[in-house]
Amino acid sequence: MKKHYFYFLLVLLIPANIINAQSPAWLKYEKRTLKYPESIYLTGFSSENNYYGDDENELIARCEENARKELTEAVKVSIKSITVSGVNNINTGLNQETYEYIKQSSVSFSNLDVAGLTTQHYYDKKKKIAYAFCYVKRADLIAHYKQKVNSALKDLELKKQFADDMLKADLQQKALQAYFECLPILRELEEAQAILAAMGKRDEVSLKKEKTLQLKTEIDHGINQLNSIAKNSISDVAFFIANGLNMQVKDLKGKVKLSSFTYEDTRMGSPFAKRLHQEIEQKLVSETGLEIHNLQYANQYKKQSLLDYIITGTYWEDNDYLKIIVVLRDFKTGKAIASVESKLSKAFCEKNKLEYLPANFIEVNTKRKNFLENEIIGGDLSLEVWTNKGADDLLFTEGDTLRLFLRVNKPCYIRFVYYLADGAKVLLLDNYYIGIDKVNKVYELPEEFVCAEPFGAELLLVNAQTEKFEPLNTRKQYGYEFILDDLPVILANTRGFKKVENGELMRAESSIVITTMGKFGDELREFSDF
Repeated sequence: MKKHYFYFLLVLLIPANIINAQSPAWLKYEKRTLKYPESIYLTGFSSENNYYGDDENELIARCEENARKELTEAVKVSIKSITVSGVNNINTGLNQETYEYIKQSSVSFSNLDVAGLTTQHYYDKKKKIAYAFCYVKRADLIAHYKQKVNSALKDLELKKQFADDMLKADLQQKALQAYFECLPILRELEEAQAILAAMGKRDEVSLKKEKTLQLKTEIDHGINQLNSIAKNSISDVAFFIANGLNMQVKDLKGKVKLSSFTYEDTRMGSPFAKRLHQEIEQKLVSETGLEIHNLQYANQYKKQSLLDYIITGTYWEDNDYLKIIVVLRDFKTGKAIASVESKLSKAFCEKNKLEYLPANFIEVNTKRKNFLENEIIGGDLSLEVWTNKGADDLLFTEGDTLRLFLRVNKPCYIRFVYYLADGAKVLLLDNYYIGIDKVNKVYELPEEFVCAEPFGAELLLVNAQTEKFEPLNTRKQYGYEFILDDLPVILANTRGFKKVENGELMRAESSIVITTMGKFGDELREFSDF
């Protein structure tokens, strides 16, 4: 009896931190998925070995960030699965109008505001590995974004009513400013609706699409009464956009990145997009206090931290017009703080021989859909890929130099496949091993590429995995390895199942769309009005 009592006292005297040091169950994939099933939860997981003797708190912070990124990426992929093709539209039971609305709204998505997110971490001091796990109930996230939709609609109604009142009072400048101020609210509303759609809530009660479109139509009508949205030239469009942004943000100044404009949700540019970018850049400099930063960077994070804003833009076919949507966001938070919409007649582009689609659009868009169909997401292997111009909305002009960079969080093998504008497939890198000494460090591919004909949209698909890839059939020509296999074979050999003798096979994937084109000349050519 005394002996048992002694052991009981000994347990009581053991420090609490030693008892609690037992590794959590969520470290194991099987236990994690059992306790947090995909049908009820959104989850993110990350781990990282302490190869360099880093501070364990820094590793934990990095793992937590990567776990949250994985969770967010799952939502982004769900949105893309709805919008990537008309087949998805039929499969999901969406009517065409709702499908088109969600497709356009999805481009507004910038960051995921996750209410109710729980994040946990653990550091194995013996193995020197940091772990992080985050999760949120789908029902909680849906409730949060339904509330955001309702709140945004109320704000939109109030702002529109104020604009209407100013218009009735013949205070035209104040009315136009108030109508413009409706647009960033609309962008936030669209983002919430896109996320709800990704979570499976595509009904009218959740999205309130009809009410949104009614308000949007009334706002467009108000702006048209004061200043027609449809413009006669690209220069007019650019002036309208610069002034529209300036009206919405008091004392608009600071450092901004002006992203390239892209066609709908494809991330592809065009000669029209290039010309529009040039004109808007000029008008922003002359009409606002913004300082344009066209960054060239290997370490995208350090230099991007210098920015105050980012401007993104898309253009959409709207019957006989191209509808141009521009959003100014706070760079740190991703929140839309200003937005402008304008229209330009397609006939203007035709008259001035200005293409708004890349020459190989149909072929490349088909490849893009194939890539997205079985896209690899999640997993404990993290892969980041970017160019010297970043990773999004990329446009390279004849003579520009393209450099490629990557970073991974674990030792792995890398495969780079570049799909050129003429349909050729180049194996830039295959089974290149990223060892422990290169983990979490920026790796630059040794090759540089100079933009040259043939021009058009090009795709870069990068895969990483912890085992070697299955070989592809290639032929060496002009110093490069050209792939002889067709696209399904390439994807099967890269994404296909593979038996692993020891441990779990980890995979990651990243794709980049690049548009290339010839030079316009040193001087901006004046286009005729239509």
